[in-house]
Amino acid sequence: MSTDSLDDPNWAVQQLKVEFRFRRNSALRCTSMDMEQSELVIPRQLLCCKLCDEEFTKPCYLPCLHTFCQKCIDEHRINSTDDDGYFPCPTCMTEVGLEEEHGGQGNLPENILARRLSVPTIDPIKRETLCFYCKNAGNFVEGKTHCVNCDEFLCTSCTNSHTAQEEFADHQLQSEEDYNASLEKSSSTTTQGQVLTVCCEAYDPLDIGAMFCVECDISVCADCHVNKHAEHRCAELMTIAQHFETKIKEPLKELDNDSEEISEFLVNLDSTEQTILEQKDSLKQNVRDRTKQLCSLIKDYQKLLLDDIERRFDDQLEEIKTRRLDLEMHLEAIRGVKDFTNNLITYGSYEEKVHLRKKVGYRIRELCEESLGTDPIQIHSVRLMEPNVTVDTICDMFGTISTEEQSVGTNAGDPEENTPTSQHFQRYHSFGDSGHGSDSMENAENVETEPELVEIFGKTHGDLHRQDSKQSGSDSDMLSSSNSSDKIKNVKFREQVEQNEFQNENVFNLENPKREVVLPAPIQKECIKGIGINEKGDIIVGTTTTIHVLEKRGIVRGQIPLENGWNIHSVASDGKVSMTVPRGDNRFKVRVLRNDGTGHILSDFNVESFGLNFVTADKSGTLIITSNRYAQIHKSHGKAAKSGGNIAFYGSDGYLLRRITNEDFHANLLEKPQMVVVDEKRSRTYVADPGSHKVIALNSEGGLAFEYGNIEGQEEIYQGPDLISIDKYGNVIVTDKREGRIDILGHKGNLKKSFYTDDIPRFVGATPDKLLVTAMPDGNMKFYEYLS
Repeated sequence: MSTDSLDDPNWAVQQLKVEFRFRRNSALRCTSMDMEQSELVIPRQLLCCKLCDEEFTKPCYLPCLHTFCQKCIDEHRINSTDDDGYFPCPTCMTEVGLEEEHGGQGNLPENILARRLSVPTIDPIKRETLCFYCKNAGNFVEGKTHCVNCDEFLCTSCTNSHTAQEEFADHQLQSEEDYNASLEKSSSTTTQGQVLTVCCEAYDPLDIGAMFCVECDISVCADCHVNKHAEHRCAELMTIAQHFETKIKEPLKELDNDSEEISEFLVNLDSTEQTILEQKDSLKQNVRDRTKQLCSLIKDYQKLLLDDIERRFDDQLEEIKTRRLDLEMHLEAIRGVKDFTNNLITYGSYEEKVHLRKKVGYRIRELCEESLGTDPIQIHSVRLMEPNVTVDTICDMFGTISTEEQSVGTNAGDPEENTPTSQHFQRYHSFGDSGHGSDSMENAENVETEPELVEIFGKTHGDLHRQDSKQSGSDSDMLSSSNSSDKIKNVKFREQVEQNEFQNENVFNLENPKREVVLPAPIQKECIKGIGINEKGDIIVGTTTTIHVLEKRGIVRGQIPLENGWNIHSVASDGKVSMTVPRGDNRFKVRVLRNDGTGHILSDFNVESFGLNFVTADKSGTLIITSNRYAQIHKSHGKAAKSGGNIAFYGSDGYLLRRITNEDFHANLLEKPQMVVVDEKRSRTYVADPGSHKVIALNSEGGLAFEYGNIEGQEEIYQGPDLISIDKYGNVIVTDKREGRIDILGHKGNLKKSFYTDDIPRFVGATPDKLLVTAMPDGNMKFYEYLS
């Protein structure tokens, strides 16, 4: 070796590169050996689509990290996509919107890990390196140089002769090491395809200066590293992949704990459901046995009891069904992330781990922050009261059905100790309205000595002050009209209800918030038109000039300025913002924005209405408007305004679909209808009417599902109500500002709980993680637990 070669810096760099490649190749060979050993035990489910149960063809994955064949998931998407462009994951039912996830492309990302594991890796064929010319001459001399153009190996002597010839003078030569490196690189690229984006064609993953720019998310060669990414955070692929493996272990461990907790809770749910079903069957059998003693005289009363049992247990079973579905979806989502991440760690290459690290980390953080939903379910212990049976008190043989709450996984205790006295639940009625028996007022003094019929009543009854419109008559009316027995006709009821029964058990002061959020000062300085919370927990605040979108901790996530001429009219509790522009002569330009914080338009058209009390829209874009007057056509003088509360529904084309008035109910239920909220899952529309002091629930056909509120001749419940919203379980949250009262109603109209507050809230709603939210005029938002 000459002294000039030692002094040449380029020669030194070339030597370092050769040494680095040798070490890198050695490391990669070890990694390849490990991969080959791992491939021997790759589970079948990792390489099979869960839709077709066959080996993956063009595997792609959803945002929840579940993988399917491209063809299978495309067919599923076509059959399952809703009107908003969302479709559920076939495994965990997570909603997927390709337009939002992938920038409107509608294409799912390819699962490079599953693709590589599905295609067996073929090692490059090792060629003999004997000199081409010497071998033809009968000499076997090891070749040191490879001619790229001829694709042959040459010894040192033949190399000099080869290049000396004029026709071979422009041939490109490379060393044996460079040939082997290019061969491995070509094989890797052909088998796997390009995983990471590279800076240029000169990038060589085996080069000593090859790096990965974390900020640009690109693999860079030594020159690009120095010239374009010198100020960026760069590191070797191996270092970044190992850092990912280390950091992801802790959240994975957290998901393991969550998965174990959910699995244990599901076991308890199954046991609880079995207990409830057994108790239900036992109670129904008790009712049937007692009915046999009374024969045909009390069959109608038997039906009353059975129906009430069905209603009570159906509410509990429906809650369990909803909870189980949520838990199973969450558990499946956790399993999908765990399987995907563990497979990535076990079988993934460095490039694959780096490529997928952000999506995996984001998904795991998303699941870790999501509420598990494993808080105890309050179940009701429903039992049939045991009365003293005599001939004169024939109906008392049935007793009463009482309801007691009990958390899943806890002992109910001795049921006899928790049973309230039957006198506490008795409610008496007169048969005077049905024409049977004597007048209740004339027999008021003798009511204690006459037979008493005890109505089914539990602890959590919410109809002390209202009757459903479809069941306006009492249970006693039904019995009296269907029985001809003289003994049944002579049974008397008293109009007495223990008013403090519900108050003692289900009325609470709203105190001890779980967390508090203060709206930013710039928002408080503006005139706030309304506040809502969407299904993601984002807080939507509408002001005179801007729509502010805040995440659940109160941090501003975005702002949507109002266009010139538009004014915010209403902000629904679910975050939909309605804007209007008056056009004159009772005409308005109305626009409703989606509640996802993007500012996208849900409904936009002109309407004619005699005033606008509240404006919102459902998910399909159907516009809903409440007002105190509506148009009516007269033969003599044409169109005129008629006084009376009404609810108008407009289709996406702007035409009136339906207008609901008091004439549809044959009762004065609508006087000044105000706030509206739509329950998309149960096809219900709820309206708060402070004029009639009622909450009205409408079904999908516009019929009355139930009403709740003040009843003439009884103690008043509301001075409002003023605000109305719903939670994820279908509970209706009704707020009366002047009373400082917040009622929680079931979706069937039964009162579950009441809360009282000393403040006058501006907004009351519920978050997806089951917290009750109150927003006060001072900009302070408080979050309370309300379902425990």
